[in-house]
Amino acid sequence: MILIKVILHRYILRQILLPAILSFVSLNLLFLVVQLLKVAELAAGAGLSLPALLKVALLFLPGFCVLTVPISVLTGVLLGFGHLAADGELVGLAGAGLSARRIAVAPLALGLAAAALAAIIAILLVPASTSALHRSFVDMSKRQVAASLDPGRFYEEIPRMVLYPQKAAAEPGVYQGFLLFDRRPESVRHLVVARQARIQPRQDGNFLALNFEDGEVHAPGRRGLYSLARFERAEIDIDIQKLVSDRTRFLPTLEQMSLAELSAAAEDLHRTRRARNLSASAWHRRFAFPAASLAFALLGCALGLTGRLRGRRRTLIAAVLVVAAYYLLMRMGDAVVEKGWIGPAPAAWLPDFLVFAAGLWWMARRERRPG
Repeated sequence: MILIKVILHRYILRQILLPAILSFVSLNLLFLVVQLLKVAELAAGAGLSLPALLKVALLFLPGFCVLTVPISVLTGVLLGFGHLAADGELVGLAGAGLSARRIAVAPLALGLAAAALAAIIAILLVPASTSALHRSFVDMSKRQVAASLDPGRFYEEIPRMVLYPQKAAAEPGVYQGFLLFDRRPESVRHLVVARQARIQPRQDGNFLALNFEDGEVHAPGRRGLYSLARFERAEIDIDIQKLVSDRTRFLPTLEQMSLAELSAAAEDLHRTRRARNLSASAWHRRFAFPAASLAFALLGCALGLTGRLRGRRRTLIAAVLVVAAYYLLMRMGDAVVEKGWIGPAPAAWLPDFLVFAAGLWWMARRERRPG
């Protein structure tokens, strides 16, 4: 009898595991292509090589996996049970007296294993990969600005600053004849004209280093006076924080923080209550997102046992509706946490609880009506 149960569970697991793996691979490839298309212009402008681009692509994967693992479990369970229903095997299992709880053992085992895998990824890999991505995009932004200077044209992408390279030299990043107009509020408005200039990214911070040779600095003074200073060599640091922020805003700061850092930020009384709540919510989400794998497995099993999700179209529609409802609940949780209406922990775990409760209710209903 035990052998029969093992064979049955292995058979059901095979039916749901393959579509789950295919869904996982397909979703990650789709998300990866979409994300790479968004950053293609920046990567091309920074002169990123193919190996470097592949490295950036790999850094995206941990963040995607936290989302795609639960979705893949749901899709795999729904597709597997849809195939069993189409072949009449669900009816046969019910006729043999197998309860819904026994049939659900394999999907729940898969959901539990997927939750553990997603938790490891969310806790260990996501902060490290997101931080590495942020550093890569800062570096690419600096290199793109340096490479975007077109001789004979004004460059005005940096707020309150205008750059004008007259002619490119043989060496990359070096220009013959250069003009810089600086009107940043924290500095004295001035104009720099130089015979030669070299622009290169600095290793620290969001800065570009402009090294001038043989030039002049023109600046207006008080009461209509005018200042002129000549120099042989000079260096100006250009802060491109605004450009970097615009190009890395899809990488939230909270995702770059470890669990210990999130916990410390949530308890830091020097921060605003909203900031502390968001940090606490992000801490709980590191566990709530992976746990959705188990909740989705239970709900998918309950929906699949109805036998009505025959065909891929119905199955995929059901999966999309469940994921959309979960995402909507998650966004609502973010909103109420920001307003301080409920605590971070309930808001983070509420979507999982509701999905799991819906699965339990449907399974209990199936138990009462086995036929």
